[in-house]
Amino acid sequence: MSGSVRDRPEKTRALSELPADELVRYGQELGVQLDARMARGELLRRIRERQELLLDLERDAMLDIVVWARYPVRASASKEELARLIASLGKMDFRNLSDRGLIALARLRDVPCQKDEPRESLEDRLRAAEPIWNRLRRGRRRIVASLITRVVNGQEAAESEVYRFLPEEGAAPSLKERIAEDGVVGSLTRKIRSVADDYVREKLDEIEVRIDQKLDEIDRRLAEWRDQEVANRLKLIKITLVGSVLVAILSLAYSYVKSQSLDATPEKLESIPADKQSETWLPTEWLDRAETGGTC
Repeated sequence: MSGSVRDRPEKTRALSELPADELVRYGQELGVQLDARMARGELLRRIRERQELLLDLERDAMLDIVVWARYPVRASASKEELARLIASLGKMDFRNLSDRGLIALARLRDVPCQKDEPRESLEDRLRAAEPIWNRLRRGRRRIVASLITRVVNGQEAAESEVYRFLPEEGAAPSLKERIAEDGVVGSLTRKIRSVADDYVREKLDEIEVRIDQKLDEIDRRLAEWRDQEVANRLKLIKITLVGSVLVAILSLAYSYVKSQSLDATPEKLESIPADKQSETWLPTEWLDRAETGGTC
């Protein structure tokens, strides 16, 4: 216990020294909603809150979530490793999940929950908190999985197999025992094959997580672009409307001034002598009206 307490300042100091992009990646792996545009202090605060939440959660409850999702993991996996697996989890069928696992999942997804809250209410709020894009993506994957399963197996098989944890590192027989039992070639072949399978499985999981992150980023950027495009078009519409109103006002003002000028000019011409009217620069129509005594 004293060793873990002694190691925490070093871990905190190492976390504070990470660059912003590494902080965002590390936080997203733990399931924290982070944005690269956030301030550094806000990133550190949210990541430390998630670390405190992991310390508060029961490890057995997190294992219940992993077993319910049927993710391959060792029984001795750390809370941080379990949090990484749970963060990439998109399953929303809570039928076989224990009550403590459901509460832990809600807390990891930042869904407020109470100790004596009914299970159905918590499940409804977990489903309501899921983004619409995740629902569409999960529905698409369910359809594809159903088609592939029918093609491969002929019918959709139920998950009736009992979950088994991955073997611990010290539980497997040593290389010396394998050589004594299976020979050099057979033991080395199995060892290399198991290491390669573990490596490929780990890399595939990382690739899947990165693809999901990229898809989420693309969806976010498309949403931002759509909102910006709508805002720009609304701005253009406003400018067009204001310009149309100004042109209409100017047109009305010009018509009013013109009508007033046409009404007033013939009366003024009556006071001008006839020999001076030819020198006055006025329209012929107004001069004719002045001679005949007509008005507009």
